Amino acid sequence: MKKKSNKPSITKKNAWSLVLAAKKVKISQNDDSTIFLVSKTINDVIYKFEYNQEKKKVLKNNFILDSYISQLFNIFLPIIFNAKHNPYLIGHLAQTLDGYIATESGESKYISSQDNIKHIHMLRAISDVIIVGANTVRLDNPKLTTRLVEGESPMRVILDKINSLKSNYNVFKNKDNNTFKIIDEKIKSKNSNIFQLPVINNTFQEQDIMTLINKLNKRIVFIEGGGTTISRFYESGKLDRLHLCICPIILGKGRSSFLTKKESKLENIFEHSIIHYKMGEDVLCDIELTRP
Repeated sequence: MKKKSNKPSITKKNAWSLVLAAKKVKISQNDDSTIFLVSKTINDVIYKFEYNQEKKKVLKNNFILDSYISQLFNIFLPIIFNAKHNPYLIGHLAQTLDGYIATESGESKYISSQDNIKHIHMLRAISDVIIVGANTVRLDNPKLTTRLVEGESPMRVILDKINSLKSNYNVFKNKDNNTFKIIDEKIKSKNSNIFQLPVINNTFQEQDIMTLINKLNKRIVFIEGGGTTISRFYESGKLDRLHLCICPIILGKGRSSFLTKKESKLENIFEHSIIHYKMGEDVLCDIELTRP
């Protein structure tokens, strides 16, 4: 007979509050410790757990870890407690069964389920900065906020090399005034929410973007889209993790999820470490991109 646990249960909402509490734990680059204590008082009850950064797992906890909460922790805590000494980059793509993220015209709004959309907002909440390409803003007109979940909206950075986006898009209307653009250093602009970097071969260099993000003291970077932007960071070896949401839809044709220039022989391709999670009607593939 299974022994009944004396630990209290915890709601999904409170479990997410603990994830946000983990985000506030100070992680020093000079600290050799791999064990982190997370504690939060909710309705006069203290909930706490210890997380092992090296083993990427919860060691001790004073509440019941059901399947939902275990999945929540397994998805988000390795990102929050990553061991990198420079910005940690995570990308997200939602694609159909046949590998498309949008129709040929760019329509992508209803590919993934509501569960995955909420997941995107959670990724925003644990990130310090969101990066998207100008075309994603132009096609999707997103707000890039955390309005569906508890948690602060992070800084938003739009890659807009020719400074083509006007202020009428939703992302520029957020009241926190925390949206910035990166434009070509040769373009003159009086906008204070502008960073400027060199454009080489008609694009920004990923290393220049990372140097800027590092100077801004941003630790977790969410490359939210689109496919071209994520593909460039992946191809340059800068992307640390990818959340790939597989949706039960077949388009037949459309915009591919990955757009890489390099041609590789199958014998030179290596496998990534991957964990699968059910997410509503979709399947989330949590992929570590550590290269051999």
